Amino acid sequence: MSRQKYGRWWPWLVVGIVVITLGIPVYATVRGQAARPTVTVTVNHSLIVGHSHFAPGITYTDNSLVYPWENNDPTAIENAKSLMSSAVKFQNTPIMAGGLPDLWPDPSTNEPTNWGALDQRLQLIVSTGGVPVITLNAAPWWMMGQLQSDGTTLLLTRSDEWDERAYASRILDDQMDGWLHLVKRVAERYMASPYNVRYFQVWNGLNGYYNPRADDYDYSTSAGNPAGSNATHGYTYMYNRVFDTLTTVATSLGIPQTELKVGGPSPQVNTWSSRVQSKPSSLKKSYGRFDQRPLDAIKYWLQNKQGASFITVDANNTNLDNINRASASDAAAKFADIVRWIRSLDNRDYPGATSLPIWLGQWYARPFKDWSNNNHCNAIETYAMMEFMKAGGAVALDGGESDVNRGESRLWTDTVKGGGAALPFYYSYRDFNLYFPAGTALYKTTISTPAQVDALASATVVMLVNRTSLTTVVHVDSTTQLLAPYEVAIVNLSALH
Repeated sequence: MSRQKYGRWWPWLVVGIVVITLGIPVYATVRGQAARPTVTVTVNHSLIVGHSHFAPGITYTDNSLVYPWENNDPTAIENAKSLMSSAVKFQNTPIMAGGLPDLWPDPSTNEPTNWGALDQRLQLIVSTGGVPVITLNAAPWWMMGQLQSDGTTLLLTRSDEWDERAYASRILDDQMDGWLHLVKRVAERYMASPYNVRYFQVWNGLNGYYNPRADDYDYSTSAGNPAGSNATHGYTYMYNRVFDTLTTVATSLGIPQTELKVGGPSPQVNTWSSRVQSKPSSLKKSYGRFDQRPLDAIKYWLQNKQGASFITVDANNTNLDNINRASASDAAAKFADIVRWIRSLDNRDYPGATSLPIWLGQWYARPFKDWSNNNHCNAIETYAMMEFMKAGGAVALDGGESDVNRGESRLWTDTVKGGGAALPFYYSYRDFNLYFPAGTALYKTTISTPAQVDALASATVVMLVNRTSLTTVVHVDSTTQLLAPYEVAIVNLSALH
């Protein structure tokens, strides 16, 4: 056969002969279509590797489920509220901010009186079947101050109430009794029927407890300097005072101490791209190196807390210096790594490290770019929670229930006209709640290419997430699943046997 005789058709003639001889599909070669990635997931049905402790939750960050508010639509609100019952167990609200006003704006009055909005928020939680959680965070402006680098304290004014400065302030040392009185009134009002609140987070993110002179958090049991308007006391001191106040109120209401659930210290657990940071730790992962300061805060609190029912931490999948060493998906393993680090601590030195449930008080996992791609967001968020669950994590409080807050996790569309519709991550949250509630046995999975697909298996289902932008063929037991880019799917194992 002469190549000259067939000219430019020579390569295609060879392809045709190979196709006919080997039975290769014509479209794969002639059309130049690349073969789809193939991943095999094997479930070991005889090997239980742990049990789920997981429960999905949300934190209210605005009034998007209240009418009237901005451009809200009543039908869209009802749509969103109807979604919550099957997907969201815990519903958390701060006592102020997050769409709520100051409970005690006037320091000349002896009692907090501005309860209407918080009452409405708790009524919403109860009416939608949620387990209510109250975060005792933010305080009236006149109770707060910000520690400065020269050791002085900058007092807040009424106009600072909702300024960034307020979120970087703590209770003044000489206003601790006023803060505890407010905590007492909150507990008395909402531990009682019809709200029956039993879960309390104490503060959020160690906001205001950063000491610029020490370049560290003030997390000690020091009372500071209550002789004046100073912001120098330690977080654990405040936590213990709040814990004692809550237990006293519970006793006065006839509530058993075993029903009261109080948690802290909720530091923001940060990572950096390298050791070039003020206080690097020895804990290093592919995505970055952990900051030592929040780790120290957790350890100190564990050693010195008056009591606790759970541990809270805050985290996200980005490095604090905005230099990313791994993909956004790989970095979403941070939440699970935090759980494993806490569990690795010696329980004799850090009581509760191996046993207390671990909560994500605030968490965000998102693409580093392309935030508007809800499927991409869902893949990263779902992977994050799958790994968090495998590590033994408990409650995760999602901080962006509607897509008003772009870049945060989103469960449904804005509650404007035509809105309140489920977004992809809603279905993942729902499936975690339906198929992997606390107590569910988790089975060993072996994944041929874990960088492409992750899997979570119970006795009856496997949850799959495509971590890539490629359509992927996944073989699970005796079935084959075609996953679209960033798709999350449930495979029913009981139907295969």
